[in-house]
Amino acid sequence: MGWAMSAAGYIPVERNNRKKSYLAFLNTIESVKTGNSIVIFPEGTRSVDGNIGPFKKGSQLLAQRAEVPMVPVTIVGTRDIIRKGSMLIHPGPIQIIVSPYVTIDGKDTKKGNDVLQAIRSTINKNFENYLKTDFKKGQKKKRL
Repeated sequence: MGWAMSAAGYIPVERNNRKKSYLAFLNTIESVKTGNSIVIFPEGTRSVDGNIGPFKKGSQLLAQRAEVPMVPVTIVGTRDIIRKGSMLIHPGPIQIIVSPYVTIDGKDTKKGNDVLQAIRSTINKNFENYLKTDFKKGQKKKRL
């Protein structure tokens, strides 16, 4: 995977090194300002139980500093394909839901945090709607 990530322009983040993490943050801002799109998983890790965890503020700070919108993307079904801590891959369907973009006006981090929580809410709603649907057949599930 490393060679593919490198070829794709992946910017690694070393979580245990604040200085290198900050340099990765600055490199990412520059990359976005030149017109590149980036993907950030705002939880910072995969969930063990399948629930959506709290969002870290890095994506919001990045969007504010680069003055770009954020696009909430909900990815559903990957937990059934590869579980956290496992190397086994089980084929299966996934669903990707792209929601309308959200802008953060100004440099106010409180407004930015509100936007981040609104994005988390959007992703949670998309995920809950998925749970009500028999994803593999595209039909609504019966709620018990």
